Amino acid sequence: MRLCRKSFLSLWAHANLHTAQDMRQRKGSAKEFADVLVVFGNDVIIFSDKHIEFQQDQDLEIAWPRWFRRAIVDSAKQLHGALSWLRRFPDRVFLDASCKRPLPVALPSTDVARYHLVAVTRGSREACLKLFPNSFGTLQIDTSIVGDAHGRQPFTIGVLDRSRNFVHVLDEFSLEVVMNELDTITDFVQYLNARESFLSSTAVVVRTAGEEQLIAAYILNGGGSKHPFIPDAAGPKMPGLVIFDESHYPSLIKHPEYQEKRRQDKISHAWDDLIERFIRLGDPKLVHPGFEQPNHETEKALRIMAAEPRFRRHLLIESMGEMLAAALEQPGRRRARLFSTREQPDLVYIFLAMPKLKTESFVEYRRHRVALLHAYCRVAKLRFAHADTFVALGIDHPVRDYELSSEDVIVFTCHEYTPEERAEAEYFQRETGILGDGLSMKEGYATKFPVINSSQSKQGPKKIKRADSLRRQKKRKAKLAKAARRMNRR
Repeated sequence: MRLCRKSFLSLWAHANLHTAQDMRQRKGSAKEFADVLVVFGNDVIIFSDKHIEFQQDQDLEIAWPRWFRRAIVDSAKQLHGALSWLRRFPDRVFLDASCKRPLPVALPSTDVARYHLVAVTRGSREACLKLFPNSFGTLQIDTSIVGDAHGRQPFTIGVLDRSRNFVHVLDEFSLEVVMNELDTITDFVQYLNARESFLSSTAVVVRTAGEEQLIAAYILNGGGSKHPFIPDAAGPKMPGLVIFDESHYPSLIKHPEYQEKRRQDKISHAWDDLIERFIRLGDPKLVHPGFEQPNHETEKALRIMAAEPRFRRHLLIESMGEMLAAALEQPGRRRARLFSTREQPDLVYIFLAMPKLKTESFVEYRRHRVALLHAYCRVAKLRFAHADTFVALGIDHPVRDYELSSEDVIVFTCHEYTPEERAEAEYFQRETGILGDGLSMKEGYATKFPVINSSQSKQGPKKIKRADSLRRQKKRKAKLAKAARRMNRR
């Protein structure tokens, strides 16, 4: 649950759930549903977390099948049972064993829900390291192994059951790697979708030296490649056999571009902190002085913010930081910044830093700021007619004479203005001077992997060689993929 709180935010992760399956008239014993349930929009992730000690005092041909049944097969049964119950009785999942506290979030209907089953297994790493001393001790992947055949392949996972919903199997180390690299709901779900499509395919056999090698390939190729795990240089057709050896993950973390990306990712965690501060105010019923927005609208704003992938969070924090830097140079004056992307032009963020007047109480200041946020949203619709969702965040001016700090968030949705609404927005613009004719629009370009070639001339030949290693890695993968295709034809 610790990892889920970190990655998916406490508002959407629920642990140790139960069902009233065996209860009659509130009597009887509740049945365990799952260890963790994450509900985010139409995506529902069910986790089973089992710690089963590997019996290293037994022969491997006995210990492995026994551990596999208890740690993985039983987890898959629990996950499939939980999914079946959730589809049939979505209103009968509870937070407590007495089944008196219902799940506090609405579940999506089965016709639109996207279900993801994740079995987290613990207890095998030490034994795996003994068998594969030069590895990370993670479970290997071989999708040619199906069903009962797992018992004959120690520490290797393929496809558990092709007739049922796909189950992702992650051990303790690979879970840490995945959550560390993909620590937003959007990034994580995109990886689960790509992973399921890749590993469940009957047209390709995938073999990896561990989950960390698979995620390294995804990070390197997932951005613009047709196949998320294979470089485009390998050709338009998926090869029949794809092998990821133990070199991919160590190579990835040594790339200068990757290290710079991780540095930028740390900066973007300020966005995570902002969301968590809003959640802690009411979890999730947020109440601010003078905040007239209904609670479900505030939650909608937080969902939009939490849906941002890590890369866009960095851009958002960068934009907010530039706005605050400009505000520092002009004490006593409000500053605002609007942010949108070509990737998602229907969504506009508005950042507002507003000074508090000496004649205002703090409550009056907050009310004034929220009113101005509403005005900014309505005027922004005039400038961004194609957008229909506006999320506005109000924060304290960086130059202030009080210690209190506060944030406000509102969401405004509008597909098209009526003549009356347009007239009202134009009135707000005239009266407040918001987003007037002097507004300048600037367009930028950014990539997930920062380009650091501009400083290569000062780095010397050794560092240039390191900076070019990413391209060599992709070429090497392309050769491996071609070799796999040739092997498949024989």
